[in-house]
Amino acid sequence: MIPWWGWLLIWSGLVIALLAVVALLGWRLVKRFFALLDDVFVVTEKLSILDGVAAETEARPMNAILREGDEVRATTGARMARRAERKHARRQARIQRGKMLTTATIDLKEWPHEPR
Repeated sequence: MIPWWGWLLIWSGLVIALLAVVALLGWRLVKRFFALLDDVFVVTEKLSILDGVAAETEARPMNAILREGDEVRATTGARMARRAERKHARRQARIQRGKMLTTATIDLKEWPHEPR
């Protein structure tokens, strides 16, 4: 059987440990909150810069439904032609790399030396 003062010591130790854990978690939460505030200030500064840039840019073009059909077809055709050119250039680069790999001669390569 534990005397009354033993129970008092056990419970007071538990309460002190609880307060220490709550204080530690509270301190970490406060530090994270201040870090979040710093990040919010940085983001608001960047957004103010972006708002200024967005205000200076030109207005967006009209919707395709409001433009003439010939104009829409011309812009779409030009966009598709640019995409086809880029695709063709990427394909040619891949073919060139493949040819370099398959036609390489071993005589021109330097092999790594064995560690001493």
